[in-house]
Amino acid sequence: MKAVVKTQKGDGYVQLMEVDEPEIKPDEVLIRVKAVSICGSDLHIWHDEHPYWPPMTMGHEFSGEIVDVGSQITEWKIGDRVVSETRTETCGVCRYCQTGVPQVCPNKRPPGIGIDGAMAKFVAMPARLLHRIPDNVPYDAAAVTEPTAVCLHGIIERTGVNAGDNVVVLGPGPIGLMSVQLARLAGASNVIAVGTPRSAALRLKKAKDVGANVIINLGEVDPVEKVLELTGGYGADLVIEAAGSSSAIKLAFDLVRRQGKICALGINGKETTDVPWDKAIFKAVQLTFCFSSSWQSWETVLQLMEKGMLNLDEIITHRMPLEQWHEAFEALENREAIKAILNP
Repeated sequence: MKAVVKTQKGDGYVQLMEVDEPEIKPDEVLIRVKAVSICGSDLHIWHDEHPYWPPMTMGHEFSGEIVDVGSQITEWKIGDRVVSETRTETCGVCRYCQTGVPQVCPNKRPPGIGIDGAMAKFVAMPARLLHRIPDNVPYDAAAVTEPTAVCLHGIIERTGVNAGDNVVVLGPGPIGLMSVQLARLAGASNVIAVGTPRSAALRLKKAKDVGANVIINLGEVDPVEKVLELTGGYGADLVIEAAGSSSAIKLAFDLVRRQGKICALGINGKETTDVPWDKAIFKAVQLTFCFSSSWQSWETVLQLMEKGMLNLDEIITHRMPLEQWHEAFEALENREAIKAILNP
């Protein structure tokens, strides 16, 4: 079968090539991939800016249909529509696995990062990681469950949003746009999306479409002055840092109020970055670094999609066959796309 493979360490080294179809273990299912979403971390892996273990088929945000089940599987059947968590290769015995947070197990090797992923016709996954796609949710939107679950886990489960909060979202990319929707659903009174002039035409406009009631273009408006104006001079109750850029990280500490909260979701891609440490201390900021997702966050996202309360299809701008992976990667890198789906 054709697969998009990261063949070795280094910048580049991604190609479409023939690989063997996966063979399932007794506790696994074989999934016919219907849609695989390109993540920002896929771009980082492309450019050697993210941990990964090559050679491996890329892709960890996906949806599909079960076409075969292992000998131990009784709870799933051929024809079931599923998405899958990414906590493959967890050890099951460390303190993290034993205390209910296996997603941070040091031994975890996610599909598309540490083991073969879903940018291919088929992928094998452990049955214990599957979630059922509601009948009214299309495969393309379901493929975006994983990053949305990461956002929900970080924003709602770990950091917390209170009814009436003033929330700033830095970076109107896919993670930022998901964050806008979740902050609104959680009861924020103001959801303020902040982006660069490069984001204005497509991404900031989309932020307005999905629930941001205030848009700040950094090329036109001073974000600190505007946020202070909107919050009675206090600053944001919560800043969701979804850009990962060094400038956005610094800006988060200027925008947050005293004793406010910062939820860090964006990957910086560098070994170190500057943080205004003393400012954070004098403001008594609660800074929460967020990584991966919980079982419950997946179920919640799927339920919200089923009820029509969360529209992930809205942020998908490009749909392409697997063979056009390079074109899709470049469209994302050049900010011509928001979320791109490959259909193997």
